[in-house]
Amino acid sequence: MVRFLSIGVGVVAVVGAILSSSFYVVQPTEMAGVRRLGTVITDQPVGPGLHLKMPFVDVVDHIQTSLDTFKLNGLTVYTVDNQAVTVNLGISYRIPASAVLKLLYGVGRTGNVDISENIRPVLADRVLRVFSTQNTVGISANREQIIAQITKNVSEALNGIFGLEITDLQLSGITYSTSFQASVEAAVQAKNDAIRAENTVAKVRYEGEQSKVQAAAQAAVRIAQANGEAEAAVAQARAQREAAILRAEGAAQATTLTGEAEARIIQQVGSAVASNPGVVAYETAHRWNGTMPATMLGGGSNPLTMLNLPAAPDGRTTSQHLP
Repeated sequence: MVRFLSIGVGVVAVVGAILSSSFYVVQPTEMAGVRRLGTVITDQPVGPGLHLKMPFVDVVDHIQTSLDTFKLNGLTVYTVDNQAVTVNLGISYRIPASAVLKLLYGVGRTGNVDISENIRPVLADRVLRVFSTQNTVGISANREQIIAQITKNVSEALNGIFGLEITDLQLSGITYSTSFQASVEAAVQAKNDAIRAENTVAKVRYEGEQSKVQAAAQAAVRIAQANGEAEAAVAQARAQREAAILRAEGAAQATTLTGEAEARIIQQVGSAVASNPGVVAYETAHRWNGTMPATMLGGGSNPLTMLNLPAAPDGRTTSQHLP
């Protein structure tokens, strides 16, 4: 009974092994090829899914076909001016269906084992070729052009040799030699010194121009002040002259008017005296203040008659003589 059980278990195990080796699974990110006793029996890549194979005879080789990356770090290249530059770069690539069998069985060892080692020398060579045409001092300025040229050259090489599709290339690092960095720093320092000197000259020139402008402005102010003072003096002298002329004209006119008035008065008095001789005696009496003069005019024994008094009742004129 035990013997039969052991045989049954063995048969089940053999059947299970046969069944398990009769199927294989290809993942969604893979494709595969099948070899039977060392001979490739698939003429087209096997896509994702569950597939049958001959147990214990067929060997399935898998290869990743989804997007992958490859990095090449610390690659030393030389520029056209013989300067050593160390670069780090990487590529993103995809394996199309048309390249699966070629990469599995036509490049390197069988299977997906030598792809990275096959990519490395081709990538390094194309990078070296591009940098050998560049001047070291222009690498930073031409970075975009360098990346574009490397991408073009690498894409053509890897597609032509292995059938790979390059989707992107990244130039992640550029390190210059110590001597070149020192020369760059010295050049930058010299340029900064030159700029500083130019700035100093420009500052001095600007300050000189400012001084000229300020001096010209001050001179203009002084000239304007002098002109203003001169004009004010001229205006003042003109005003004084005109005032003097006006005063003189006023005085002349006043004198003329006074003379004319006095002449008219004299004329009027003369007319009054001519028409009425008694006006003189009247005015003399009217203006006399009762004080006798200290000096008498006239000579001989007849004193000067000062007042003519009115006529006597008998019709004779009486005179008052001063003693």
